Amino acid sequence: MRAAVLSFACLLGCSSSDPATPATTIDAPADVDASVDALPYPPGTACEHAFFAKYFDRDNGAALTALRDASFAHIVAQVDALGACGAQVTLGGLLSLMIYEGGGAKVGFFNDRCAENSYDTSSTCFTNPKARYSYQYGLAPVHTSNFHPCADVAYTSRMRAKLATAITDAGFSVAAADIAAIDPQVKAFCPSSTATMVDYYIVTAHSRFGVPTNATGNDLPNAGVYPFFTPRVVIDLFFALISGSCPQLTSDEAAIGVFGGGDASYRTPAKQATILKLWRDFQAATCPP
Repeated sequence: MRAAVLSFACLLGCSSSDPATPATTIDAPADVDASVDALPYPPGTACEHAFFAKYFDRDNGAALTALRDASFAHIVAQVDALGACGAQVTLGGLLSLMIYEGGGAKVGFFNDRCAENSYDTSSTCFTNPKARYSYQYGLAPVHTSNFHPCADVAYTSRMRAKLATAITDAGFSVAAADIAAIDPQVKAFCPSSTATMVDYYIVTAHSRFGVPTNATGNDLPNAGVYPFFTPRVVIDLFFALISGSCPQLTSDEAAIGVFGGGDASYRTPAKQATILKLWRDFQAATCPP
């Protein structure tokens, strides 16, 4: 479990308030005008929706189709926003990157194994507040080291602000007294800090939300309940990472390189091809021109 505050290269996930109707087929009718509102995906994205649904349904079962479709629509909106700022990327390519990073599309993905913790490798690492800043969470796993209050402050301050915005935009809030209650735990390893909502959701992962300790898996009971298991939150973080580099996003391959940040392997053609093969093989087999 990499805790270096380099990038979301081991990333970037409440559903929207008006999820679309679940799909019965991946093919839109030829005369879609009268039926567009009934589709579970924006017009023109049937193949990409089927690609996303393949992994989402496999990993989360059939009970979360509304969350699936709302999450997909949120991803489409983010890709459209990249296009509006000049990026030349595809929806399928970025979905492929997200699925590659998460080993699928697990809404409640978590990895808090102590043996992989960068701050505390003891078998009881989860009792150490600092160790909770070396976990991975979400649909396309985000590393909590990106939000460490004391490490690489210039970078983590920006990322903490992005997370706070994403959490708030998803409808979450925390009482001031609850934040104050966890402040001593944060100060134990970062004396100069003052806890915020960001710290609250990291520090209380086990005590408040019951995320299993020293384990990895898919915590579906917390889907939409815990911000990191709320797809739109980590989707926003995923796109926030690359959206500031629109002029550099000249292709899906270039976007993967930007996403990788300090990990140079993401800038190699071999790794880019491996990532994009997920989408391109599916597209060729399932959605021929």
